[in-house]
Amino acid sequence: MRRLLAALRWEAVLQARGQFYTLTAVVAVVWIVLVRLLPAGLRTNPEAIAPAFTAVNLQVTAFFFVTALVLLEKSQGALRALVVSPLRPSEYLGAKVLSLAALGTAENAVIVAAVFGVDAQWGWLLLGMALLGAIHVLLGLVVIARYDSINTFLMPSVVIILALSAALLGYYEVVPPWMLAWHPVLPPLVLMRAGWMPLEWSQFAYGLLGSAAWIGLLSVWARRRFVHLIAPSMA
Repeated sequence: MRRLLAALRWEAVLQARGQFYTLTAVVAVVWIVLVRLLPAGLRTNPEAIAPAFTAVNLQVTAFFFVTALVLLEKSQGALRALVVSPLRPSEYLGAKVLSLAALGTAENAVIVAAVFGVDAQWGWLLLGMALLGAIHVLLGLVVIARYDSINTFLMPSVVIILALSAALLGYYEVVPPWMLAWHPVLPPLVLMRAGWMPLEWSQFAYGLLGSAAWIGLLSVWARRRFVHLIAPSMA
């Protein structure tokens, strides 16, 4: 636990130095302005709008932030220092997931409150945001393990972002939801819907179990990628 807390403190320092908190605040203000510009009729349906901008926003706050952090640590040689430190791979990865998922959840909660007010089932809403943030961070960790520069990562990241956004097609039933039921982004989006409307027990089960299954799978995958591609001597 001490190592994890120390890693969380270091994450806070690293993110502050990288101006991540400033960028998050700026992005939040931009989202608030943009959503407030929507017609009043659309803003009366937060269950339709909030999951969409949250999913898109976490592609920055969670997915791209964690990839930027890892690339920065690679370029500065910080990961080589971790090899000889007592910090375990699970603690290193856990600190990134916890810190960035919390940052993304706080940012999106502020946006929702500023645009739609505080009349919501915040427990389900925050849980959905946090799970969605964790999934995006873990996916970022899985992907970035293979890359050493932003130039080589840029093109693959575009494909990945498009694939992550495909979950919205199922959420809005542009395609039958069952066709994308396997998508990692869809279960937490369903949980977020419970912030404003009742769900059936099967939807709650899908949202909770689907999110947990993906987080478990991605956690194992991220750790293996980290150990084998970044810091093999930490195995």
